[in-house]
Amino acid sequence: MDAEDKELIKNLIPFNQISEADLNSVLEQSQVSVVAKGKMIFKRAEEDTKVYWLLTGSVDLLDENFEAKNRKAGEDVTKNPIDNNSPHRLTAVTTEDSKVLTCNSATVSILMGGGASDSAQEEEEPGIDWMSTLLSSPLFEFIPPSNIQTLFSKFEEAKYKTGDMVITQGEKGDYFYVIQAGRAKVERTAGDKKAVLAELKPGDNFGQDALVSDTPRNATVTMTSNGTLMRLSEPDFQSLLMSPVIETVSLDEVQEMIQQGEPKTYIIDVRTPKEVEDDKIAGSLNVPLLLLRKNLGKLKQDAIYVMACDGGKRSELGAYQLNEEGYTAYVLKREAAS
Repeated sequence: MDAEDKELIKNLIPFNQISEADLNSVLEQSQVSVVAKGKMIFKRAEEDTKVYWLLTGSVDLLDENFEAKNRKAGEDVTKNPIDNNSPHRLTAVTTEDSKVLTCNSATVSILMGGGASDSAQEEEEPGIDWMSTLLSSPLFEFIPPSNIQTLFSKFEEAKYKTGDMVITQGEKGDYFYVIQAGRAKVERTAGDKKAVLAELKPGDNFGQDALVSDTPRNATVTMTSNGTLMRLSEPDFQSLLMSPVIETVSLDEVQEMIQQGEPKTYIIDVRTPKEVEDDKIAGSLNVPLLLLRKNLGKLKQDAIYVMACDGGKRSELGAYQLNEEGYTAYVLKREAAS
């Protein structure tokens, strides 16, 4: 690696933020290659353990529709890695003879503090038709057609950068979110342990649990790329999206449904086992709310489920979660415990 290449590398992210000694150590494990015009550097959808920067020349970045964005060395955007994702979201092809720096992704992750830096690491990926995606949810079978236009008019756009926390565990819920473009991760902290629960992509939604149950956020959602989110405020979520989805039935009505037997009706008590011991509902199954999503695969699509708790909000959240996944669920109307 010659001195001229090293000077170019010093202008790149994250190498412009580390010491000379650390830079030399990283470059001992890195490689600068000359890539001829028209050659592929990497291919979309391929897994990769390497990270790439453009030192000289130019590349076309091709998406799934083969639409290209051209990037030239020296531009601000090319100070960041080229499509730093595995699997790759884009295909990179040189449009002239170019020099490319290649590093091990584990080393780069350490330098970037686990994948986030003060500067944006990548461009925002192309967005999707988030309205059509949301409309395909089973929830919209419950929404009156006349309300749908009003519902979508209430969403507002919010831009986020890599590393931004959209919601924070323990805080009060204020918005329901749909990802229009970009990606995010869901993490939950328990004691001194932190676990990644999910990776979110365009079309996914989040934030509803705290709004339905009126409890603090149960996880933190952090952007792993630049992105655009569409958000709906709590009052609009409650009136336009939640209310049509949550229907209540009395215990007498449930018993009649069970006697009819077709379709089969089950009562699911979402309280903790200890709570159920003290106040068991005859014939009910106990699936604590925190375990409900993990057990969805055991439920029958052609059955009816009546969610029960102590008369609070947990049964409403359970019914919402089931209806969101295409099941048929109601809330058992009970008097609050005295």
